[in-house]
Parts: sequence; C-alpha cells; structure tokens
Amino acid sequence: MSRHKITDGLHQRADGRWERKEKINGKMRWFSSMEPAEVWKKRDAAIAAGPEEKAKENAGPTFDEVADIYKGRVMEMKYGTQRSYLPAIKRAVKAFGKKHMREIEPYMISEFLQSMASSAKTTVSNQKTVLNAIFQTWIESPVWRGDRNPAKIVSIPRGLKHTKREPPTDDQVKIVKDHYLDLDALPAVVFLCTGERRGEACGIQLRDIDFEKKTISITKHIDHKGNQPYVLDGAKTPAGVRKIPLLKMLEESLEPLRELPPKTYILGGGPKPLTTSRYNRMWANFWHKYGYATQLCYESKSKLANGKIKKYTHKEWKATVCAHQFRHEYVCMLAEAEIPEAIAIQIVGHANAKMIHEVYMSLKPKMIEDTRAKLNALISMPTTPTKTPT
Repeated sequence: MSRHKITDGLHQRADGRWERKEKINGKMRWFSSMEPAEVWKKRDAAIAAGPEEKAKENAGPTFDEVADIYKGRVMEMKYGTQRSYLPAIKRAVKAFGKKHMREIEPYMISEFLQSMASSAKTTVSNQKTVLNAIFQTWIESPVWRGDRNPAKIVSIPRGLKHTKREPPTDDQVKIVKDHYLDLDALPAVVFLCTGERRGEACGIQLRDIDFEKKTISITKHIDHKGNQPYVLDGAKTPAGVRKIPLLKMLEESLEPLRELPPKTYILGGGPKPLTTSRYNRMWANFWHKYGYATQLCYESKSKLANGKIKKYTHKEWKATVCAHQFRHEYVCMLAEAEIPEAIAIQIVGHANAKMIHEVYMSLKPKMIEDTRAKLNALISMPTTPTKTPT
C-alpha cells in the first residue's frame, strides 16, 4: 500500500507506541513498536510469511501434538495395554514427530513398519494399531477435523517372525504332578489345572469355587502396576468371564485353605491379592527346589545420614519356566482329551479359535504317537499282504 507519511495507517497509543491492526490471511493481527518503521517491518514480514503459514495450517497439526493427546487416552487404559502401546507411541513420535499430519503419506508409514522387520509380529501389529489410532484421534477432533488416515490402508510387512509359544517340558509337568500337595507348588498347580492367565489366576477367591459342582467362576482379574495389585471386574477379555471345571488335583491341593474365609485369595492365602514381588518369590521358590531357576545378583546404593554412599548386593532366584506356558499345556490337554473345539475355546476364554490354532496349540510327541496309532487302526492293513504277481 502507498504511504505519504510513514505514520499513515498507524495509531499512536497513550504510551507512545505506534500500532497497526490489519487482517492477514483471514486473521486479525496487531503490530506495535516505538518506531513507525519497525511496525511496518513487522507487518511486511507477516505478509511475506503468509503463504508458508497457510501451508502449515493446511497441513494440520504436527504428529507429536496429536500423539500427545492419544497418549493421554492410553494412560486411562489397562496397565497391560499401556505396556504395549506406550513404547509404540514413542517410536512413532521419533519417526514422525515434527511432520504435519497431512504431510505423512502411506509410503512413509510402510517404510517405517518395514524398518521394524526384525521385531516380532505382535510388536509390529501393535505399532500399526497405534499409528491408526493417532490418525483417528486427529480425524475425530472437533478442533483439527482431520480428513485422512494413511495408516489404515497400509499392510504390515510379510514374513515377520512369529514365535510359537511352547508348553512346559514333560519333566516340568511331571514335577508339578509329583509334588502337587507341596504348598509351594500351588501356583503351578493352579496354572496347570485351570489354564488361566496370571491376572485371572491371582484373582480367584475361595468364594469363586463351587466344590460341590466342581466349577470355578472367573469373574475378575488382577492388574499389577509396578508392585501393586488392583482388582478389576471381569476377565482380561470379555470372553474370559466364564466357568471352568475344578480338577481333582487342584481340589486336593486346596484342602488346607478350605476353612479360610470365602474372600481368601487362593494364591497367597490372604484377604488381599498377591503383590508382584511376592508372586515372583512364590513362583521362583518352587522351581528353585527342582533345578529350574537361576540366581540373579544386582547392586543398589543408598545415602547414609553422614553423607556416605553405601552399596548393597542383592541375590534372588528367577524361575526359568514361565507360568503362561502352563496355559499352553492346558490347551494341549484339552486336545488330548478330545474336547470339542467349540467347548475348548470357551473354557480357555478366547473369542475365537485363532489363538488356539496359531499360538497355543503344540503337537507333543504323545499326540503324534496317538495319531499314528489311530490312523494305523483306520487303515487296517491285512495280516498277510497280497503279493504282486510276477
């Protein structure tokens, strides 16, 4: 705009500063300074930067801004979900942090997932889930009003390693069976005879067990956050709320607890669920007896009243067999017992057969041998084979 005097178009305030008010790129802006020339300099710079600012506005918020909102939602989810999703959010922000949402193309997401090809399939799948959720957060925001989700149309890479969960060894199962009346064996017996996840097993109370009808009701689970247990209604999944059979081995091992109050947790034998540390000690103590534990050593420091630092050496046992392996053993037992798949799915608390087929089911040597015997019986070869005429 043409100006006869440098102060044309400016307003001098009571404090002596010169000011200009002007609408630039649809937004009202104010520029002020003690020097009129400086006011015009600021105004001209804003006009020059207009196209770039408009482009950024059109590109949407930065990825890390939206990811931060989604992270807040994840922090309200179950602790187990947080442990899976929070690292995925961190990786995504590292990859796309300062990029604007509309700048992120499907090929970028595909390349990012390809860079994780050495990770487990579950890890990459969780990463894609998180990316999809971050873009959905942008789309559903009444402020940002995003309009595209490139993560939704990208497939996870093929050929990712998919580690099959293995059941415990025959020797480990035998140890539990041979020593099921040992009080230290109770956690292992519970897992072997119920096939429950840790949180669900830790949530079983005496009142959940019907000793007459020989059933156990799974209606809640324990969510451990750090060392502290939190009782949550329902099982880990909706399909997990169910009744399962009370096996004789577990019934006999619970005999010492039968006279305790109904609200007693069978793992721990008290009115409160086990803490993480106490559960780990119970599990390790049993397996240490039979050679399935390793000793860990670590140091800690503390500052004394005199200002000196004292070092402490700690030693503890860690079991080399995982409790969740007995969930896989339980599925194998269901298969060996020829329990129909539809019933087995409900007993183990899965919504469908996919987990049984792809993760838990393991062909044990005895199952293969039984199959061989049954197939031989079906073939029914004649005692004396007929010779081919020469």
